[in-house]
Amino acid sequence: MHMERPYGNAENKEARHYRKRTILICDFISSSCCISIRHQLVPISSTYDAELSMTLQQLSEKARTATEEIGRLKQMQDTINNSCNDFKLSVCIQVDALIEQLQVRKEKLMRHVEEQKEYKKRILREQISRCTNKLSRTTALLQFCIEVLKEPDPAIYLQEFLWHREMKTKAEVDVEFVLNLDTKHLQYAIQTLDFAQLKVPSPPVIDATECSAENNSVTVVWRPRNDGCAIDGFALEIDTGRDDGKFKEVYCGSDTICTIDGLHFNTVYTARVKAFNAAGDSMYSDPICLQTAQVAWFQLTKSPSQRDMVLTNKCSSLSGSSLEYRTILGSIAFSKGIHYWEITIDNHEGNADIVVGVAQPAVNRNIMLGKDIHGWSMYVDGERSWYLHNETHHSRIVGGINKAFTNMPRGLYYPAFSVNCNSSITVHTGLCPPSPTLSDSE
Repeated sequence: MHMERPYGNAENKEARHYRKRTILICDFISSSCCISIRHQLVPISSTYDAELSMTLQQLSEKARTATEEIGRLKQMQDTINNSCNDFKLSVCIQVDALIEQLQVRKEKLMRHVEEQKEYKKRILREQISRCTNKLSRTTALLQFCIEVLKEPDPAIYLQEFLWHREMKTKAEVDVEFVLNLDTKHLQYAIQTLDFAQLKVPSPPVIDATECSAENNSVTVVWRPRNDGCAIDGFALEIDTGRDDGKFKEVYCGSDTICTIDGLHFNTVYTARVKAFNAAGDSMYSDPICLQTAQVAWFQLTKSPSQRDMVLTNKCSSLSGSSLEYRTILGSIAFSKGIHYWEITIDNHEGNADIVVGVAQPAVNRNIMLGKDIHGWSMYVDGERSWYLHNETHHSRIVGGINKAFTNMPRGLYYPAFSVNCNSSITVHTGLCPPSPTLSDSE
């Protein structure tokens, strides 16, 4: 773009023509000047009129906005009045409820006092009746004694003795009521009764980056919103994994992390959390979906008393150091589904048995798997295999694949194994079940 430089000095021109009336303005440099300067000149009046019109338009818009804001502020006065009336009504209802409870308590206390009065009067009536009867008998005895004064009779002294033992005119109950109405705590509660600005907390936020799923367990992490609301605790809920919209509470407390174990494998679970305080429960957080592992990976575990069992190869290989068989369990349990793992026989000597199967948590770990009611096993020697449960054998087979147990009770089942010093095995986990076609062909 070419721009022509004005001739001469503008200040000098203005100084030279200072007596002339300035009626023009340079549109390029926004400076007033006289007509003798070679600039792109426009009339000052039209320029200022345009600017003034724009300014007035902006000011008018601001005035309109301010009018609307003032209108909203005026409406807030009505809102405050309505809110105050509603709050007064709520306070009156609560105070009336307290007064009603005090009235009910008063009536109960009055009934207790009346019952005490009737009890004392009944005791006094019974005592008066006994004393009156005794007095009547004594009066008759006195009359009789007057007649027989001349004849001393030891029975008279006996009656005198019985008089002091049987005739007790001291009241058996206290005529005064020694009950005191303890109102100190209630008076303190009434005197300290005040308003509390307590709102229902905002929904927590689930931290998706910290949540995780491993094997058949999920870990949910959340945090409260920083809005200043008081929070007494959180409630975590998880669905059934069947996409039926049914949730159940699995945790309630002040922590912001929770791990749920014992879930089903290869299942998507939806979790949500809410916060609560004395004012009520918050809305639920945005849900998060976590999927458990498709296949199970586990290690072998032993109890501290099983010193003759040796675990190696990152707790995947098992061997024994004695002739006794012990039961070793896997680190996770199953409740439903199809699960698959393989066993490699690393060592087998003599007539040693290799025992594999499943067991309930209450299984006896100090005996061979399958010898109690909590273990189901197949044990193999060099020629054949048997199925064993509750020390009962069945279905001896020479080889192949067969269904071992059916109609087992519902519950948790751990992978279980038994060996002794003459055998050792390695367990391979995290495997997908073979397809039925492949199993049939093999």
